[in-house]
Amino acid sequence: MYRIVQALNNNVALVKNKYGEQAVVMGLGITYKKSKGDLIVSDKIEKVFSLKSSESKENFLTLLRDIPLDFITVTYDVIDSLSSKYHYPVQEYLYVTLTDHIYCSYKAILDNTYQKSDICQLSQEYQEEYQMATEALAIFRSQLLADFPDDEIGKIALHFINAKSLKVDDKKLKVRTAKTILEQVQKILEQYDIKRTKTNVNFYDRLMVHLTYFIEYLDRSRDDNLSLLEMEDQIKQTYPKAYQIADEIYRIITTETGIDNYRSERFYIALHIQRLL
Repeated sequence: MYRIVQALNNNVALVKNKYGEQAVVMGLGITYKKSKGDLIVSDKIEKVFSLKSSESKENFLTLLRDIPLDFITVTYDVIDSLSSKYHYPVQEYLYVTLTDHIYCSYKAILDNTYQKSDICQLSQEYQEEYQMATEALAIFRSQLLADFPDDEIGKIALHFINAKSLKVDDKKLKVRTAKTILEQVQKILEQYDIKRTKTNVNFYDRLMVHLTYFIEYLDRSRDDNLSLLEMEDQIKQTYPKAYQIADEIYRIITTETGIDNYRSERFYIALHIQRLL
């Protein structure tokens, strides 16, 4: 049995169980004529997405501000099913970044502005992630848009590669370091007249979420992403100002942490920055 915290529409609700654990549940008409605090009978629920923390809840609600619910639920289901099938632990932020990526790709295809990346060698270097991405794309094609190109396989694989979860030591220290860095990042953004406003709050917050997770998992044992490094020239030419800002942000991170092993991260930071320009 679940109790409604917030009805998102007639078929989806944010709920909590008797232990106070929150989740998003789906089912035909499960919230029809129901209000906050009402019970939902379990046998009417078709799908449950567990929100493991308050952070999970905030991430979900942040996405919900400007991304259609079906993109969120389909992507969450893809991540849950594939991480379970392949015993592939992922960091929490993957739910945000992959959902955001899929929706942006969807809009770009409809607007005829989609750009291919030609990330080809991933199938050899990261066979498991490439297979997961192939299966993910099949689901996205069947449930969201049949016209998603094969190029998406490499892009989706990169999201899984970068979000693979590893053990993190000294969490409190990392949180303090992230806070210090983000304060400096905000100052840099202000120098370029980028401030958090009502119109850009979603993109601004997603940049901060992305940077926070990157900083906290910075010392994980993995190699830099050569595929993204090879695409840096393309980003420099296409989004020169965004890349310049991203490079400044990356330099702050390396200065504060003493780690300069993931230069490909500038690719992702630049994409986030471009949305704010």
